Amino acid sequence: MKFIKKANQVFVGLKKQISRIGMCATLTIICLAGTQAMLAQINDYMFPAAPEVRKNIDYDAKGFLINGKRTFLVSAGMEYARIPHQLWYDRLLRLKRAGFNCVEIYTFWNFHEPHEGQFNFSGGHDLNAFLKTVKQLGMYVIARVGPYYCAEWDSGGYPIWLRFKENMIVRSPNAEFMKYMDRFFDKLMPIISNNQINKGGAVVLVQLENEHPSSWGTNIPNAYFKHLQEKALSLGIKVPYFFSGLNHGNDPAGSNKTSLDEPNRPNPWFTTEFWSVWYNLYGSTQIDADTYGRRTWKIIAHGGNGYNYYMAHGGTNFDYSNSHEDAASYDYGAAVGQTGDLRPIYYQFKRNALFARGFKDILENSVNSDAYKSLVQDTAIIVTSRHSNSGDIVFFDHQSTGSSNLSLSVDGISSKLTLGAGEILPVVHNFKLTNSITLNWALTRILGISHQGNTTTMVIYGPAGSPADIQLTAKTKPLIVAGSKLITINGNKLLIHVDFDENQPLTYSFRCGTKTIRIIAVNTALADRTWLVDDQNKNYVVIGPEYVAEAHKVANGKVKLTSEHFWKQKDLYPTWLYTDNGSKMTSITKVTAETNPQSKFTGNWKAKNASLAAKVNFNDSSWKKSEKGLEMGADDDITANAWYRTNINVQTAGTYKLNINKGGNRFIVFIDDKRVSMGKLNELQFDLTTGNHQMTIYAVHDGRDKLYNYIGNLQDIDVKGIAGDIILHRGPTAYVKDWKMVTAENYRENDQLTIPAFENATFFKVGAMNAAQKNGYIWYQAQVPLTDGRIPRFFTFRGIAEKGVVFINGKEVARQTQRNMPLIVPYDNLGKPNSPVTVTAFVESKAVNWGNRNRVVPGLMGPVEIIYRDDLPVTGWRMKGGPGDMNTTEGWVAMNATDHFDRPYFFKNTFIINRNSVQKHPMWRVTFEGLSHGFIFVNGHNIGGYPERVPINSLYIPECWLKDGKNTIIIYDQYGNRPDKIEIQPEIVSSRDIETITL
Repeated sequence: MKFIKKANQVFVGLKKQISRIGMCATLTIICLAGTQAMLAQINDYMFPAAPEVRKNIDYDAKGFLINGKRTFLVSAGMEYARIPHQLWYDRLLRLKRAGFNCVEIYTFWNFHEPHEGQFNFSGGHDLNAFLKTVKQLGMYVIARVGPYYCAEWDSGGYPIWLRFKENMIVRSPNAEFMKYMDRFFDKLMPIISNNQINKGGAVVLVQLENEHPSSWGTNIPNAYFKHLQEKALSLGIKVPYFFSGLNHGNDPAGSNKTSLDEPNRPNPWFTTEFWSVWYNLYGSTQIDADTYGRRTWKIIAHGGNGYNYYMAHGGTNFDYSNSHEDAASYDYGAAVGQTGDLRPIYYQFKRNALFARGFKDILENSVNSDAYKSLVQDTAIIVTSRHSNSGDIVFFDHQSTGSSNLSLSVDGISSKLTLGAGEILPVVHNFKLTNSITLNWALTRILGISHQGNTTTMVIYGPAGSPADIQLTAKTKPLIVAGSKLITINGNKLLIHVDFDENQPLTYSFRCGTKTIRIIAVNTALADRTWLVDDQNKNYVVIGPEYVAEAHKVANGKVKLTSEHFWKQKDLYPTWLYTDNGSKMTSITKVTAETNPQSKFTGNWKAKNASLAAKVNFNDSSWKKSEKGLEMGADDDITANAWYRTNINVQTAGTYKLNINKGGNRFIVFIDDKRVSMGKLNELQFDLTTGNHQMTIYAVHDGRDKLYNYIGNLQDIDVKGIAGDIILHRGPTAYVKDWKMVTAENYRENDQLTIPAFENATFFKVGAMNAAQKNGYIWYQAQVPLTDGRIPRFFTFRGIAEKGVVFINGKEVARQTQRNMPLIVPYDNLGKPNSPVTVTAFVESKAVNWGNRNRVVPGLMGPVEIIYRDDLPVTGWRMKGGPGDMNTTEGWVAMNATDHFDRPYFFKNTFIINRNSVQKHPMWRVTFEGLSHGFIFVNGHNIGGYPERVPINSLYIPECWLKDGKNTIIIYDQYGNRPDKIEIQPEIVSSRDIETITL
């Protein structure tokens, strides 16, 4: 039952998120039904490490042990594939400075094997180099190796070429799928295994598969999971591993949890996807910081042994890597923004992380305790605590709105604290700071602890003017350090009372033997600007800057600091540096921000026709050939567009509609190099004259589906471009109308089918969810009149939910055995001339529970089209993917003010970036106002597609891809919209100054 309870938490969390992003009802039903199906298979257990590596990575029921030491894993979800490799170190360092000691990554299959058998693990794809960088920074890695990933990434990570393999069912015990997966793992897994912690690397946990509907944790329901396990172990995986994920959700600790402990748990409680904010947003607010900060405190307070935020840094979908739910930005509202900026949620996560890691010896070896419930009588404040041999932490959870006063009296000391709305305040009791000094009670908020040689520094914080009280116990006589604020000594106890200063840190220091204890008290604003920095086995506490990148010891005992000031931040402070033997301070640095730096284009735009393939005499002899339409990617192209060409012979002039059997998303149709139509799959209608014509179709998509929860053949889902039978339908689209419906009572599999009478049938609207339907089998029937002498060729059923049988005039003509797939039913003059055609379908329907409301997914999920004999089948296709060659000098012409383009075009210009100042660092973006859909290239780098799906009107240009001086920009606009209005402009909120000082 405990597993079902956990799974229901996941289910509830998914429902909240799906509701938030507004998915269509049908997709929601399918997704949630799949989630419910996995409930019985889910657990959050891990397979243990191999015995020989348990000295490096191990666990028990209470926590993780890394290299023999209790370790609280504070993990940051980030994707190296979404960050230029030149910025890997920078982004990792930003996360480390926020207290993260681990990163969690996906190893996208199509990122490393974009073309079949051609593996890429170099440059920006160099996974080994990334893992080494993590290790260099003293951090750990949770590697999620797939083969499926989700992540709002193109096809969920499946390579496009995998779509064209026959008899292949993904994520299943299918020999064809596992063959290609094994080949990828043979390249990938040695990199992972060679970077495991037992080999001196950073990898401490491995996840096989991702969010599979059949198994999470340690369950092995079929041969596929057994194969995954055996394959990983055969390739050297020795650290703990698990399937699919652990405790996913936007509030993983749940709403009513008092403890995450379980008596029989074999491993620590951990969440691999703590959804912080969401992927349809750009930036985050203080409200987000408060919300997700509280949810993090709940994990810490209730026995969680670690967590991973998805995402802590989102990044960018470069090239053609986005799914259909996003475009270039995958900012995610994350703590570290797309441009490397730091949001309010970053500083909140830093508070959570530094505290959890500072008191890991308690948290990673603790049990829930009720010993301190009597400390507070206020029913609006819930008291829980964690107890271990290393000490106690008492959590005061203020669950009401507004603020509340908390009065505490313990062991002869008293303090009055104010709790904000929803705040959870941890109070530490009986914790050893050194062998001779015990933190008896800390009636205050603790940011973190830094061990600086013989000095142990603890940073506490609170609102300016508010109090804090600390009691310590010393085994040997304490000596007050010169310059310390007042410390009262009473026997073997030391008492510190603090009133937080509005402007500066307050320092309380004393010495016991060779050990020094230093307590630094800062107000809440300065707590966000307090950094615990390590470098070359030296630890520093730096207070004042909005971000500290580096702290290096240099000559004469001085320390060189590199910090950042964000232009939008108006509050400036001095910099205070605390080393193991003292402290230093600078004066306030006056920073003059460039509020409106400019980057101008150097000349007029040039244009280049990207639609030469539409010309009548274009040479397409080298293109891929097919009688029927071919899905995009069939020619091994991995971009988001393709061209299709063929010749047609029109016998009857008139209006025609293009009927494409399978495909999507957007199209432009050219007849003899003239654009005649544009739109989506069922919107392509145009006039044709008699005679021979060259027809060219330009197809584009805005990202492939991430295929969440999908198990099946990739050929059956999310087809892009034009595929299958393609027909020019004369006149408007004709549909079978006026359907009637009767239920099939008491039907059993393999019963003889007899068409019932429909006199008392109810009318049915195709695709509607009808509460009157039943779970089971349903008969549908409609009459199709024959008018204007037009005879049907076949009927196209666009979607049958489950299994189905189709009859024409009472005769069975077709069966459908695949779920939600189109079915083409031929018509062979079955009946009397000019008499109506009777179409009958016997279809299975499925009941689902959606938000506690029972609904039946109808048997007929899409319209049924009529294709007539005088419609024109279109065959003899040639296709080629890709935008064409934008890098050659041929074809570029100066763009005039009166030029108008009605087809895909390239536009090129140059702009200047001056990097004369080493201090000023604008974060440059390019706007896309006035453009349609397309991609932008800067100095040869595809910075992603537009328009964005998040509330931002520009694309980020990574600073490492910009040159000092002249830079080249090329826009590929799919509809040929002019680039007159676009600008290169800084994002002021993320632009910053770099300051280097020596103290």
